This record gives sequence, C-alpha cells and structure tokens, in this order.
Amino acid sequence: MSAIDYAAALRDALYDPDPDSSVRRTKELVIRELQDVDPRVDIKNTEYFNHTFSPDLVLSWPGASKRLKRYVFLRLPDSPAYFAQDVETVSELHPIVYGLDGGTSLSASLSAVSRFSRENNVLVTDVHGVDRLARNRKTRNIANLVSAALIRGGRGVMDSAGAEDLSSTVSDGFEAARTANVEVTASAVRALDSYLAPAQSQQMTQFLQAVWISSQGRIEGFPGPKQLSGEISDESLEYLLQFDPINDPEFWRAFGSSVTVEQLSRLKVSGAPVNLQYLVAENQDRLWSRQMKVVTGELTLGGEAEIPGWTILRESLCLRGNDYTAFFAQNAANLRHIKTPKAYGLTMPEIRQRSLGIHLRELKMRTGAESFTVEAEGSNSVLEAESLSALPESYLAKTRIVRATAQTPGGQEIHCDFLERDATAVTSARVSLEDWLRSALPLLWDVPRNSIARSHTRIDQDGESR
Repeated sequence: MSAIDYAAALRDALYDPDPDSSVRRTKELVIRELQDVDPRVDIKNTEYFNHTFSPDLVLSWPGASKRLKRYVFLRLPDSPAYFAQDVETVSELHPIVYGLDGGTSLSASLSAVSRFSRENNVLVTDVHGVDRLARNRKTRNIANLVSAALIRGGRGVMDSAGAEDLSSTVSDGFEAARTANVEVTASAVRALDSYLAPAQSQQMTQFLQAVWISSQGRIEGFPGPKQLSGEISDESLEYLLQFDPINDPEFWRAFGSSVTVEQLSRLKVSGAPVNLQYLVAENQDRLWSRQMKVVTGELTLGGEAEIPGWTILRESLCLRGNDYTAFFAQNAANLRHIKTPKAYGLTMPEIRQRSLGIHLRELKMRTGAESFTVEAEGSNSVLEAESLSALPESYLAKTRIVRATAQTPGGQEIHCDFLERDATAVTSARVSLEDWLRSALPLLWDVPRNSIARSHTRIDQDGESR
C-alpha cells in the first residue's frame, strides 16, 4: 500500500461513523505500517485510543535486552499548540507520537515540536514519514538498519522528506566509510546523532566505524565517537545478525574485520540467521581458530541440510551438516565441554580416500597394543613413504590410524585425532575456518567435498545459494 493509499485509508477510518469500527480500523492501519518498517517488532494493541497518558500501542522486540519497549501515542492534532502540549505531556516515556491527520495541516504541528522532541528523545511522525521509512528499507540494505533503529529509538520530527534525507545520508555514509571518506562519513555520523537516541546512535556508529577500520582507515581519523577497542559490542552484533538479511558482500567483508570466532561463540543467537551465513562466508579466510571438534549424529530440526549452515551452539561457532556438527574455538580449552563418542580410528583405505588433495606429513598407527609412527620423506605425502609401503597388506588390514599430522592450504600444520574426532593447530598457528574445512573436516568425517564447497557460497535473501 502506497503512502497515498495509507493516508486515504487512515482518513477514511477516522471518519467512520461507527466509533468502535473507526478505532479498530485506525489502529490496524498504523500497526500494519509500523510492521512494514520493522517486521520483527511485536505490537500490543491496548484498549485506549487518543488517551492523554495511556499508550495506544506498545512495541517490543524478542531477544532485546531488558525486553525493550516503546509506547506509541496516536494523536489528532487539532492545532499546533495542543499537539505540542500532548507531546510534552508524554515526553518522559520517550515514545513515538503518531499524528493521525495525513493531510498538509499536520506540518505546522510537526514544526512546533521539532526541537523539543529531539531534546527529549521523542519521535514525532505521521503516515507519510512512516511509509517513507518502510519504502526505503525495501530499496536500500543499510536503510533497513536506519528505519528499524528509528522505531526503536528515533527522536525529533520524521516526516517524509526527513525520512528520505536520513536514509540516503546514512547509506551514503556507509559507502563513504569503505573508502575512508571523512566528509561524507561525518555527515552520516551527525545524522545518526541527530535523529537517534544515544543507545541506537552508538550502535549504528559502531557499525560505521567497523566498516571504516576495515577499509584501512585509522581509528584516530574516524569522524565520530570512537570505540577504541575496535570491537563491535556483543549486543550490537547479536542485533545485526538477527536483523533482516543484508545481501551486501562488500559490507560483510568490511564488517568482518572487527569480528572474531571467540566473540561469535559468546552470542545468544538462535537458529542459523542468514546474516550469520553472510558474515562467515565472506570472512572464512580470516576468521581463525586453534581447534575444531566434530560431533556426529543426524540433525534433529527436521529435514536434510543440503548446504551446511553456520550456527552458534553450546557457546561455540558451528557448522551443521546432515550428520555432523563441527565446533570451532580460538582456545582449545573452550571445547572441553563438547563430548564425542569414542571412535576407533581409520583404516588404510579410509585415510587414503579422505586425504585426497590433503598433504599428510605423519601418521600414528596402532595394531592391538602396538603403536608406531610413520613420517613423510622429504616433501612427499606420508602415504608414499617406503616404510609404509613395505608393510604387508595383511598387517595393514589390522591397523588403525589414530592420528595424522596434515598441512593446511595456508601452510600451517594440524594434528587430527581420529579417536576424539578433533583437530588442533600445531604450536601457536592460527588456522582459518576456510583451511579447517578444506583439510581437517574431510579427514575427521566422511563429508562430501561438494557440500563443504557449497558452505562457502553466500545465501540470497530467499535462502537459495548462489
């Protein structure tokens, strides 16, 4: 429904001769419009309408800290003076005041409260302002964030022109931050500070700073309040990952420089959000860990996962496939609580099959109570060692490989334990997720190589890989 349609429908509802029908229809239209701006918002319809102190609607967001709430007051602005008095009366609640008259007569009322509403963290808007926010979020990825942030903590007067100006200014600012353009980025910072309450402004500015730093911009030169650690707060990252899909590879590549596996493992994020897939897929070459562990067993969430998906389980970043879950940690001690059933090692045919394309430097083998180690000769794979080929086939048939030392594509060495189904980086090596998936995962579990490759691809908003 367009802005004109909303305005006309709202005016028609207001002049419905049946008072109960008028209230019901008016509230339904406003609710629908607010949900167009932020589909994740929960909206409670109260029993009040145009009441002095009691809100008409109550907004909340699942998973938000302290169950964030925002009240909405619907107002019929008979005159700018009365409208200003209404806004002042409820200002301590920092609400959204929604002027119901969608005609031009509302502009004077909005102007009358412009400064007061900004100073008191009150968002004053109307049908045209909210509709512009809804339409902007459908045409610009970053505008999604801005529109939702306004509903959560916007302030000042937001008419149609203001909504368009804010969306374009902030979107341009994110583009400018990718090239460390001071002037345009600074304009976005000022706009965020002007139209958002401190909590939301800080959150959006953190995102902007993360993109700035990833583009080799010095933190000292960032034109806004600085998060000196360079790390996005856990709460802000949780919010972003559970937000509407942002299908912008360059944004996630830039944003990913401020994120670590350790931080991702701390987050309280359920399921496999699309934005988590974007973030990890665009940064698998630089997100690193020192250990991974594979737990086998079929998915219990229903259906087969044709493409493995990233999720956060048991305080760990994980890749979940049809019959396995691979856990990753920057500190090996962080995976001690992940228990795996004892395995019996691999047979020689199994290690040969699983290690295709992977350079093995050493094998630890066991036959009954006897254990021995075979090392590679020169740059060859250990599977080509003369000492191994000299062993009788009958002896090898009774042998189990319990550990292998492999070289990743990045040149680091990792120890793969086939009894515990885990892999650990040798010495202080930092192994990228990309290298774990290419070397350790195929060794620890019989995973189809094509499914691992597909987990590297990005996912479109409809969930289809590309």
